[in-house]
Amino acid sequence: MLPLIVITGPTASGKSEVAIELASRMKTEIISADSMQVYRHFNIGTAKPSHSQREIILHHLLDIVDPDSEFTAGEFRILALEIIKVLHQRGKIPLIAGGTGLYIKVLTEDLKCAVRSDHEVRKRIKDGFREKGELYMYNKLKEIDPITAGKIHPNDRVRIERGLEVFYLSGIPISEYYSKQRKEDKFDVNYFVLNRRREVVYKRIEERVDKMISNGLLEETKGILNMDYSKKLKPFQSLGYLQMIKYLDGKMDLDDAVREIKKETKRYAKRQLTWFRGVKGAQWIDIMDGERPEDIAEKIFGYLRFSI
Repeated sequence: MLPLIVITGPTASGKSEVAIELASRMKTEIISADSMQVYRHFNIGTAKPSHSQREIILHHLLDIVDPDSEFTAGEFRILALEIIKVLHQRGKIPLIAGGTGLYIKVLTEDLKCAVRSDHEVRKRIKDGFREKGELYMYNKLKEIDPITAGKIHPNDRVRIERGLEVFYLSGIPISEYYSKQRKEDKFDVNYFVLNRRREVVYKRIEERVDKMISNGLLEETKGILNMDYSKKLKPFQSLGYLQMIKYLDGKMDLDDAVREIKKETKRYAKRQLTWFRGVKGAQWIDIMDGERPEDIAEKIFGYLRFSI
C-alpha cells in the first residue's frame, strides 16, 4: 500500500506549524483537511495558513470554492485522491493536515460515497421538496434505497437530499456504496493526533480568538457581506463568523460575541477529541510544555512506519 501521513488534533493544537515542519523535512506538500478553509475570502476566522507559510510549503485544497458553493466530504475525497496520486508519482509522501475528522475518514477508510454534487440535480430535488413536501421525497428515497430510508427520520431533509442525489447521479443507492466499503485502508496511513493538556489548549484558543479579533475578523466579515453573499451561507454559520453576524445584527455586543466564540470553540475542541479517540490505529502525540513545532515534527518522524 502507498504511504500517507495524517496530522490532526483539536483546534489550536498547532497542526499547521507541525505539518509545515514535517513537510519541510520530508520535502513534500500538504493537503488541507479543513471544511472551512476550502472557502475563498474566509481567512482570519478559519485560521487559514498565512501566505508566508504557503510560500514555505505548497498547500492544496485551500480557497477552492466560493462561499455560496456546495462542497461535500465526498468531493474532498475526489480532489484529495487526485493530488495524492500526483504526489506519489513524483516520489513524494502526501501529508494530510487538518481538524475535520469526517474528511480524513472518507479519505483514509475509502468510503465509497464520493459522488460529485450536480447543480441541476440538486435543484430538481429541492424543487421536489418545495412542490411535494418532505414526506413525498422521503418515500421516493424509500423506493430506491429502503436501507438508507430506514435509518433516517422522514424529516431529515439533508440526508434525504444526499441519498436521492447519489442515486440520481450514479444509479447506485448510497447504502450500496457503504456496503462495498473496503475493510482495509487503501493507503498505509500513519495517523497522528496532537494532544496537549486541556488547560493549555483552552489558553491557546483564547489567545487565538483575541488575535483573530485584533487581526480584523469583524472587518473581514463585513467585507464578505459587502460582496452580496447571504449571511445564511454555510461558512457564515461557522465559529467566529456566526458571532460577528450576531454582533452586526445587534443581537449581542462585541465583548459577548468574543466570549461566545471562545466558549463554543472550546466545546468544539472537546468534540474533536471525542472523534479522534474513536480512530483505530491513531498514534497520539503528547506535547510537553515548551516543545517547539520542530521538536514535535521530529518526534512524529521517529514514529513513521516507512523509510524516507
